[in-house]
Amino acid sequence: MSKTRRGVVRAPDGTEIAYRTHGDGEPLVLVHGTGLSQVVWRGLGYVDALAGHQVVTLDLRGHGRSGRPSSPSDYTAARFAADVVAVLDALAVPRAHYLGYSLGARIGFTLLDVRPERITSFVSLGGTHRSTAGGPAEVFFPAFDEALRRGGMAGFVEGWERHRGTPLDPQTALAFRANDPAAMRAILAAIEHEPGVPAARLAHVTTPTLLLAGDRDRARLDASHEAARVMSDARVVELEGHDHATTLSDREGVLGHVVPFLRAVTRGPGPVAADARNHRSEDLSET
Repeated sequence: MSKTRRGVVRAPDGTEIAYRTHGDGEPLVLVHGTGLSQVVWRGLGYVDALAGHQVVTLDLRGHGRSGRPSSPSDYTAARFAADVVAVLDALAVPRAHYLGYSLGARIGFTLLDVRPERITSFVSLGGTHRSTAGGPAEVFFPAFDEALRRGGMAGFVEGWERHRGTPLDPQTALAFRANDPAAMRAILAAIEHEPGVPAARLAHVTTPTLLLAGDRDRARLDASHEAARVMSDARVVELEGHDHATTLSDREGVLGHVVPFLRAVTRGPGPVAADARNHRSEDLSET
């Protein structure tokens, strides 16, 4: 099992962001989805399976051990993206491979748009570049805000399971129950107003990109195909039998595509791999 090191960094707005690093090697950032935390990556076996990289995980603001501001304005995609950059800066990592699930993938699209020099390659797992208005009701259930207001996180989980008709996996249920309901309401309110990254802006992205989405996760799958059509170095993989909620738990299925992709980007010929090897130290000063 890889050696784990913990740290906390302050984001540009002062919010504390908790992070961990696991092992050594070329940096790879794993960014979780809404309501989860960095613990999910170890719990589902991703950290150990990706040994050979310096795996960096973090608790997004409002989650886990990070700060939990209570205003929707604290949870824009730009603020989330700045949190990731703050962690990379704290670790003196000029650029890293990036794998994000759901909200984590949405943040990755933002980084490709505003800080592409920090991302060596990008994997979107159940993510979208589009506006996320209406997303919480679709991904969770229509009465999510009322459930949070009346029943806190326990009420939210119960309402979600009733809507699904099946229980959540234990890792997901445990992670959601650990959240602060006020922060979660603010996060979901912000998601309702997130404009996304226009497809025309993605046309300028040259970062090697892998877009994974379940074949039962139609909104994210359709968005992935749209992104792949306009990006110069992107491809889509449909994960058979998965909806949005079950995609992350299929570690073997996901990594069966991710590991060869990362290996090709790291070792393969091409300007991106060479640029990653020759990246200059002055980039450490970027914020």
